[in-house]
Amino acid sequence: MVCFIYGISIEKKSILWYFKGMQISQEIIQLYKKLEKIYRYHELIASEENKIEVEEITSHFSALYEKLRNTVDFKEVHLLRRYAIERNLKRRFIMELLKPQIAAGLLEDLVRSRYLPNRAIPESQIKKVENIIAKYNELFLLMNDLYHGDDIKDYFDWLLALEACELDMLINPEDVTDAVIEAMYQITKSRIKIKGDDLNVKEKNIQLYIAIHKSLVKSDDIIISFHLLNLYFDRWLTADAETIKTMAAHLPEIYRTIQRHLKHPYQRRIYQSIKEPVVTFQILYDLILSKNGNIVELQELLTDPEALEVEAKLLIAQKYKKIKRRISSASIRAIIYIFITKVLFAIVLELPYEMYIIRHMNYFNLGINVIFPPVLMFLVTLTIVPPTKKNTEKILEHLNNVIYNNPEQSILCQLKTKYRKSLSYQIFYYFMYTVLYIIVFGSIIYFLRRLNFNLLSGAIFLFFLTAVSFFAMRIRSAARELKVEKEKEGVISFLVNFFALPIVAAGRWMASKFKKINLFAFIMDYIVEAPFKLFVAALEHWLGFMREKKEEVFHDNQ
Repeated sequence: MVCFIYGISIEKKSILWYFKGMQISQEIIQLYKKLEKIYRYHELIASEENKIEVEEITSHFSALYEKLRNTVDFKEVHLLRRYAIERNLKRRFIMELLKPQIAAGLLEDLVRSRYLPNRAIPESQIKKVENIIAKYNELFLLMNDLYHGDDIKDYFDWLLALEACELDMLINPEDVTDAVIEAMYQITKSRIKIKGDDLNVKEKNIQLYIAIHKSLVKSDDIIISFHLLNLYFDRWLTADAETIKTMAAHLPEIYRTIQRHLKHPYQRRIYQSIKEPVVTFQILYDLILSKNGNIVELQELLTDPEALEVEAKLLIAQKYKKIKRRISSASIRAIIYIFITKVLFAIVLELPYEMYIIRHMNYFNLGINVIFPPVLMFLVTLTIVPPTKKNTEKILEHLNNVIYNNPEQSILCQLKTKYRKSLSYQIFYYFMYTVLYIIVFGSIIYFLRRLNFNLLSGAIFLFFLTAVSFFAMRIRSAARELKVEKEKEGVISFLVNFFALPIVAAGRWMASKFKKINLFAFIMDYIVEAPFKLFVAALEHWLGFMREKKEEVFHDNQ
């Protein structure tokens, strides 16, 4: 799937006749040929007759629960199905072993929760899901024999997430996505240069591949880990008993190697430098998806530059609107998430503290703590500037160049060996960074004291200030998703970003540390979800039984 990272070249043939002599780039031709094979396979799967079907009544209950569950856990929308699979596996692992027989129930639960369409998933997928579950179950049993201590928990959590990822990709293959990623990789890799003895082409290529995944399709570390696992262990998808044993024996080295790639210092620089080709391929990717697997329509689009420009313009305008809606939705979700947490803090900590310890209720400070987070989020949303007409023209120009054999050749970034700073320089650098933290948080604490905030209410204010600032920066970043114009930073903007740096950094640190201690998510996952899912499954079987009896009665009366 990702062997191209090592520089294995794709055979280049002459332009095929069905492109009517258009000078289309070889990478786009190769992409088209892969899509042809992918669509034929999709048609074959879709032609299977027996599909998984669930009751619409139980589907309403499950879908409603999932909406509530996702509200209390701030996750990216495109990753929700995989997280649902992971939760399902963890729940079943606690209640029983991950036996292959759970495959049918797992798929039915995903259909009921509307992560998958009803009457669309072939029943033949059940056997494939069983094989994956059996493979990982065997690996878990070997791990218990080979490893002990704290490391085994990290390995187990990682592998369980990889299992959910593999199941998700089986149910909803990302083959079109992988084909577009490979095309972008082939076109972009020559624009990333390296300089220095300790930098190598292999690492640069892997880091470029990771950066493309993260920026083009918003893959997280688990999805990338799954692809890297299959790079280093290419037999894993079709693993037999011997391969599973080998995997178990070498698991620590594989885990450490993949984690090292994910945290490599080159990655951020490459990620930040490939904005222009990422936007170009996002539009190309969406144009491909808009044809719904119709290869003839895609061929006609690629061979007609004028039609391509018209459709691309409409698509870009739609994406601008979609981003605007997504920003509004993300803001509301963030406010709800923060508000629920704030209410919990108030009930459990703030009110008892003021009523029973300091014996004084400060309604003014309580009001500030409640009102400030949504107001700050609203103000940040107001400062978001939509893309201009010039931005659209630049995207269209880059798209035309990529498809019609005139790709941009300018260097996106040049990776150099980092200058090794002296110890005294590093001490001075971190000292000044610490001073900035002290100035910013010291000033905030000073003003809170002037407003008579007590110790607890002040700490809660700082907690929500950093959390909201971090969420706001994520939303602002999403708003710049399709911007290829270079933004000029004014003096005021520079100063705001400079002094906001410690606050956002603190929010990011807290988000990474506290996301594993989400009390609402824990309650719903381990206390509410298990009995609820059992009830829904029982209701599903009872409704099926009643439908069969109804058919028998009506049949007997005929």
